Amino acid sequence: MRDTDTNTGWRGAWLGQSRGAVFRGYGFARRGRIGGGLPRGVILGAAEPMLRDYGFASEPTADSQQPTANSQQMVPYGVWVGGGCTLGGMGFRNIRVGSLLGIPILINPSWFILLGLSTWLLATRIFPEMLEDASTLTYVLMALTSVILFFWSIVLHELAHSVVARWYRIPVKSITLFVLGGVAHITQEAKKPLAELFMAAAGPFSSLLIGIAFIAAWYVLGGRDPGGADARALDLVLLWLGLTNGMLAVFNMIPAYPMDGGRVFRSLIWLVTGNHSVSTQIAAWTGRGFAWLLIALGILAALDVDVYVAEPGFGALWLVFLGFFLENAARQGLMQSRYVRALDQYRAGELMLTNPPTVDPEMSVASLARGVLEINPRVCYAVEAEGRLAGIVSAYQLRAVPEALWDRMTAREAMVPSSQLQAVAPDRLVSEILLEMENRDLTHLPVVREGHVVGIIGRDRILGVLKQAGLIRGM
Repeated sequence: MRDTDTNTGWRGAWLGQSRGAVFRGYGFARRGRIGGGLPRGVILGAAEPMLRDYGFASEPTADSQQPTANSQQMVPYGVWVGGGCTLGGMGFRNIRVGSLLGIPILINPSWFILLGLSTWLLATRIFPEMLEDASTLTYVLMALTSVILFFWSIVLHELAHSVVARWYRIPVKSITLFVLGGVAHITQEAKKPLAELFMAAAGPFSSLLIGIAFIAAWYVLGGRDPGGADARALDLVLLWLGLTNGMLAVFNMIPAYPMDGGRVFRSLIWLVTGNHSVSTQIAAWTGRGFAWLLIALGILAALDVDVYVAEPGFGALWLVFLGFFLENAARQGLMQSRYVRALDQYRAGELMLTNPPTVDPEMSVASLARGVLEINPRVCYAVEAEGRLAGIVSAYQLRAVPEALWDRMTAREAMVPSSQLQAVAPDRLVSEILLEMENRDLTHLPVVREGHVVGIIGRDRILGVLKQAGLIRGM
């Protein structure tokens, strides 16, 4: 039942400056300020968004049409560019563009919005400020090159999180670029504080190394002062990439959960206290405080108070919006901590359905569903063949079959086969079982003792515990 970071917190990069082009803050500028730019600086963090609710999760299976708690099992470690807004309900489908180290790299169509906005900012405002008398085509090519390389830097940032997660035997489902930046879909929470420390720090450390690499490339290629008369387009692109990645690394380490620095902060508290729940609450409240600070700064900027990080207008609005986004992510972290505490009081044997009804695999869906779903909307059957469990067919699978096909489709065709199920022991913690269900897109799992199925535990029963505790509304 872990975090929806995100990884998901929000790692965001502001690609502009409230007081001028990115190089001005480093002594390279030679002209006046650019008005109305984006806020100065970069904020990176891991988030806990409900990615499926925002339409960014992997495509659903028939078994994934199910009730869920108001949380996401995936641990998103992500770079969130610009803070942005959620696209709930849009349901964009991800496009697979390849893989790195066996981890699928996905692009959500919403990412092209960010691609266009970033390219426009660089091509029309930042690079023209630093390189005079170049053609429009030159500025566009500079911007496209910078943005594409920057997003590859984000992928490498996420890959660093993912590699460390795999080192600790934590599966990584994918890396996705979308309108807010990027996110690594890490399937579960770290079991030990040092593991979380290394996982969280890996991203910023990689961004720092990437930034150093770009600066080194600028120097090796005969780096020229981008503010000088002999400045080249190459100088501006390499320096922008180096400085932006460096800022990502620095701001990412702000100790405000669920940003990376907040996760590092939580891991250190966890090391001292030995209590994951307490450390999560301290880190999450710190993150909420940071979010409220951003909101306050944005409001002051909107009132024309000089807060340095944003100017009146779009910059102030952006800061307020990002603050609300971070506050929501930190609040979700607190809620998930409460979910885990509630579920850790139960084990599979206490919630499982004992002696579930068994059916033959050749029975028709009609005989299992007609007249039954109305009486028992959460019915679940164990499908047995030759005395062995062949699969599970529940109300979710039955409803997925069009009623016109009920008489022709068999239980074998509708069931979730045993090869896709993960048996759990009666003493397994319910919070871990729900995580297993989320990772596998399942609604039911068999409970096995000494090789024999003794029951079936369903997601609806687990969520019933959360409902009874007053942590979720309905199912």
